[in-house]
Amino acid sequence: MRSLLNFLLRFKTLILFLVLEAVALVMISTSHNYHQTVFYGLSRNISGFVARRLERGTYYFRLRSVNEELVKENTLLRRRLEGLTAMPAEGFSGVHDTISGVNYTYLNARVISNSVNKQKNFITLDRGSKHGVHVGMGVASPSGVVGVVVGVSPNYSVVMSLLNTDFRLSASIARNDYFGSLAWDGINYRYAKLSEIPHHVTVSEGDTIVTSGYSAIFPAGLMAGTLTGDQNRGGDFISLEVMLSVDFKKLTDVYVIGNLTRDERETLEEEVVK
Repeated sequence: MRSLLNFLLRFKTLILFLVLEAVALVMISTSHNYHQTVFYGLSRNISGFVARRLERGTYYFRLRSVNEELVKENTLLRRRLEGLTAMPAEGFSGVHDTISGVNYTYLNARVISNSVNKQKNFITLDRGSKHGVHVGMGVASPSGVVGVVVGVSPNYSVVMSLLNTDFRLSASIARNDYFGSLAWDGINYRYAKLSEIPHHVTVSEGDTIVTSGYSAIFPAGLMAGTLTGDQNRGGDFISLEVMLSVDFKKLTDVYVIGNLTRDERETLEEEVVK
């Protein structure tokens, strides 16, 4: 209380001036229509400016929750596209629609550790065995393919990133369905090489590269990247440079892909190959 009194006594002249100035402005603005209009316009501009700044600040702090909601919505939409109606939950929904031939279901997850500057990069997710995640499941983001689960604990899972020189993805050119092997060469985290494409195939810069669906890990048609136009022709096959659709330096939210008929398919293929 004493500090407040000392403050008022110290700045009494300034405080009195500001009060009288405020009174004078109010009297002027209310006594003449012109001044009143100017005053109200100025006050609206100031309040609008402050409101816009507050709204932008609020939106910035809500970006994480907005992003999480978008990932959940994307997961739900993918389930519906596959013929499922279950809402995203802590685990995979155990639904297999034999009529529509649904093979895949999805679980949203968050990236808690990631690397892009090594030859063999890995990603850690906040979902594990208690959520239904198993080794060998595919991982993708709304932008495209991310990698494959190679390790699982009750609460976490480790993913071999597409940015790993040991990773190979069966991918095809969406325009003509010719497929090959997509692999990262360990140089630039934004680009990979699509090899084993027949020499006679006509390709163009900007052609879309998607998953072929020939593996039991990823469904067909998931985005992988686009051709840059850089081609290495020689022999019977060509090697194409692909700009990856996923920017791994910005990766935050993904979904784990479960194939509900993977065991059946792999068992049959092993029996036939024998």
